[in-house]
Amino acid sequence: MAEPTRERILEAARLLIPVLRERAPEAEHIRRIPDETIEDLRGAGLWDILKPERYGGVETDYGVMIDVTIELGRGCAATSWVYINIVAHNWMLPYWPDRAEEEIWGENPEALIGSTLVFPAGKLAPADGGYRLSGRWPYASGVDSSDWMMLGAIGQGPDDEAPGPRIVLVRASDIETIDTWHVSGLVGTGSKDVVCADLFVPDHMVLDMAPAQEGYPPETEGMSDAYRLPLLPIIPHLVAAPMIGAAQAAYDDYTAFLRDQVSTYNRSRVAEHVTVQLKVAEAAQMVDIARLLVREDWMEAHALIARGARLPLIDRARWRRNGAYAAGCCVKAVDLIHSVCGARANYLDNALQRQHRDVHAAKHQIHLSWEINGAEFGRVAAGLKPNNALL
Repeated sequence: MAEPTRERILEAARLLIPVLRERAPEAEHIRRIPDETIEDLRGAGLWDILKPERYGGVETDYGVMIDVTIELGRGCAATSWVYINIVAHNWMLPYWPDRAEEEIWGENPEALIGSTLVFPAGKLAPADGGYRLSGRWPYASGVDSSDWMMLGAIGQGPDDEAPGPRIVLVRASDIETIDTWHVSGLVGTGSKDVVCADLFVPDHMVLDMAPAQEGYPPETEGMSDAYRLPLLPIIPHLVAAPMIGAAQAAYDDYTAFLRDQVSTYNRSRVAEHVTVQLKVAEAAQMVDIARLLVREDWMEAHALIARGARLPLIDRARWRRNGAYAAGCCVKAVDLIHSVCGARANYLDNALQRQHRDVHAAKHQIHLSWEINGAEFGRVAAGLKPNNALL
């Protein structure tokens, strides 16, 4: 079978947009992604992106994950959010020793990996051959569909190193899920709490993030450029992608409706109102800015890696700043559309009310906080050390 091209992968995602749109109310009702959707994504080959080829995956550039996620977000932001929060771990797992990959994908090539990387929530205690893990983590998006989980924790490394952030791989069946996800936005993501106590984790399933903070993770030596990228600086772009898709969908829906919309109050044609025209134009601009910022950053990072360049701290901080700003653009775009849509935006059969709730909920993700990432860039630009030690 011919290797799928970028366009074929994106077309597979686009074909799912109407299906996801139809199922979005169901995802909200059951507060998780329907099993049928997980299987549809599998059937379309979309769970294979950036899984190493030796495990049946398709090794693409980093941006394919983002572009597919944007397309899925045009159908259902919650599905798109869970998708990127799972498929991104195809890209991350090669940071671990080969033994970890073999334990997961060697056992089940279709295994899906979720995460909640809230590091202070987990504690690692040294044990013979590994660690004992305990904690309770919020925001485990897609845990109901995951076979494994990446959990953030604070623990010591070998040789009594000072405690620092670690990412721990555990089977989803070895942890307890607590249904806390009763929320107003991104309802369908099922981002519940997970908990474990004194769970043994072998050494090879625990990752110290420090060696990869500037890219070029040691375990990915000889792999393609996507796996050599730094982890923290471009994570915001992943979680901004569902917001771009939702904002694009809100814009597309409203401009299609606007062609025939007549004011209930005075029967004028709404499309003739200059105030509406200006808000539509600004909303479109905001979506374009978000998309272009995200694309420019990952392409720039790829180009630096391709020539083996060092990734300067100011650029790493700028990429996080841009991801957060892109997310803010999406919120503004949907708010602008919402402001001119009129009372019909309140009806539950109008997708705009869900898109409005979803982008506002997504913007609360810490990687998308302008107050955190904007300020961090300002510190670095002024010659101060970043507050985030992993940057």
